[in-house]
Amino acid sequence: MNRKLLITSSMVDTKPKAPGQSILHTPRPDRPSTRLWPWLAILLGTGVFLLGGVSFCAANWLRSVPIALNANSVEARVQVTTLNVKRTASYADLSLTIANAQYASSFNDDLIRPGPAVVRLNMQVTNPTHAPIALVYYDIARLLVPAQKPIAPTNVQLASAVPTGATVKGWIDFPVAAGTQLAKLKLQLGSTVLNEMLVLVPLTGAFHPEQYLDHLSPQSLVIYYNFKGYTLTYHLLSVDVRYSYNGVQARAGQQYYVLNWSVDNPNGADVSPGLGFDYIRLVVNGADRPPGDNTLPYTFKAGAKGIGGRVVYIAPKGMNAFSVAFLYQLSPGQDSYGVNL
Repeated sequence: MNRKLLITSSMVDTKPKAPGQSILHTPRPDRPSTRLWPWLAILLGTGVFLLGGVSFCAANWLRSVPIALNANSVEARVQVTTLNVKRTASYADLSLTIANAQYASSFNDDLIRPGPAVVRLNMQVTNPTHAPIALVYYDIARLLVPAQKPIAPTNVQLASAVPTGATVKGWIDFPVAAGTQLAKLKLQLGSTVLNEMLVLVPLTGAFHPEQYLDHLSPQSLVIYYNFKGYTLTYHLLSVDVRYSYNGVQARAGQQYYVLNWSVDNPNGADVSPGLGFDYIRLVVNGADRPPGDNTLPYTFKAGAKGIGGRVVYIAPKGMNAFSVAFLYQLSPGQDSYGVNL
């Protein structure tokens, strides 16, 4: 009886084996063979198959095959347009710099993509003050596109708290329409909900950052203030006019007026007139305004000289002159002194 030969996948398309040669015949490039694929498809379903007498794991074999849909390779094909900006403005006592702006359909490190395209502002923020300052960029940063409402950020990779003397770097992403032109955009800083004074930074074109800077006006006013028979000498050294103070942005139409004092007590006894909140006022249009902040001490020690401190007021922006008043503390009335900036 003749035995029939059973054809298996390991015997398909074979030829006599030479020493050191595999029994599996590799098809020539000009004649690709597809006869193995029906068998291979069945074996792949099991996860393990035999090839030339050697066991292979299907998952490991597939991982060795180049896959065209690699996430990084797809992202690498996304075209990114970059506009160098390098413009700096002051907001809430911080120095904010737009290094550059980028436009793309997406960025691989931002999976929040509510629009057809994204504008990314690469930022640098420096805190030159002596206290940490925190910002909520989702509330205060808006991208201005011509003929559109201000656009809020969808993602922020920029530290909200900036330590004293430190600089942080990161980015803010905004959703935009396809084809948005970077050169026509502006960054707006400031909360409209809080009615803050807004800072505008156009990415191109005219820009005057000096309008947001502090202005220091030197002064030489000397005031002799009598309290319970003791006279203290107050020297107004300067007035610092600012749009922000202690990390807080001024309201629209207002500025901070910081009066810097030096006080002498030539008496042989301690004199305690109280804090600056108690007796120093800013007079605007005939009305007294109490301070918003004060660092003058409550008591001046006997013989003390050059005791520094500041008294801070919020008043209409752009004032060129005002009066400062010292209240009488044991009777009604006050003495007023004119100040020119």
